[in-house]
Amino acid sequence: MSTPEIGAKIYQYSHTIGIDDSAGRSFRCAVDLALGPEGRLYVLQRGVSLQKNLAVKICSVDEEFFGDFGSYGTGPGEWVWPAGIAADSQQQLYISDEWNQRITVFDKQGNLLDEWGEEGAEEGLLNRPSGLAFDANAHLLVVDAYNHRIQKFTKDGKFLSTWGSYGSGPGQFNLPWGIAVNGAGEVYVTDWRNDRVQKFGPQGDFYLQWGSSGNGEGEFNRPVGIAVDQTGDVYVVDWHNHRVQIFDSTGGFQTQLTGDATLSTWAEQLLAANPVMMEQRRVAKDLSQEKGFWNPRGVKVDDQGRVFVVDSSRGRLQVYRKVTA
Repeated sequence: MSTPEIGAKIYQYSHTIGIDDSAGRSFRCAVDLALGPEGRLYVLQRGVSLQKNLAVKICSVDEEFFGDFGSYGTGPGEWVWPAGIAADSQQQLYISDEWNQRITVFDKQGNLLDEWGEEGAEEGLLNRPSGLAFDANAHLLVVDAYNHRIQKFTKDGKFLSTWGSYGSGPGQFNLPWGIAVNGAGEVYVTDWRNDRVQKFGPQGDFYLQWGSSGNGEGEFNRPVGIAVDQTGDVYVVDWHNHRVQIFDSTGGFQTQLTGDATLSTWAEQLLAANPVMMEQRRVAKDLSQEKGFWNPRGVKVDDQGRVFVVDSSRGRLQVYRKVTA
């Protein structure tokens, strides 16, 4: 088991949550998660078949499963291509849907509260919304991916401002995806097709950028999810390099996580009930590869320094703990 270390900081693997299955306490093509109080997790899964497996799965850090909600379609509160999830201070859940071009809002039990958004390129309209984050004023920042911009709304969908345009210059985007806000209100965006991260001020003023295409330190192959912890460290999900890279607040590379998974409690219980599956694992020549990330999509960090990585293609979350000496 690896324990990435940088200076006085250690990123220690803790445990795995989940198993890849089609129903119940499992994840199937999870893409993002939101953090709730008392260790509650809201895991957004897109599914691999359009009319199946769409759901928000609700569980705890300790692997207790509470249930799920969500359904496929274009009707009120339904999704086709859910992409991002964020929770506000009242634990209302905001979910972006690329196909329906809208944001749906639910309470923590999964009851529909509101939905808003229309397709278009004008200010306030959406074209494939993806990442979501709240700023210091409780306004919702929406990554408007195919319009190559960030838009800011009130919680009920009133348009406030926007920044960004198509391109590869400073402050421009080519299919942005993930977004995160630090304690100072500064905004980090993963610029997917430009293989970089950009940092902005609270009002969208360009600050800096880092990254290029590749698989070396500080290079990316389609960055997606992003998070910032309480000390300002930035976590970037490097999708097709199957890793999470960790940077300081100005883009200085620190270390990377590549996966250390053990079997989750859910997986152990499934195997215990299926002797044939247990025997198949026993005779397998090499299971070491299943420890690593496979197309990770999202990352979040809580106020206890726990890092949650959405290990999408393996149907699980891998949990790390940041320890400062």
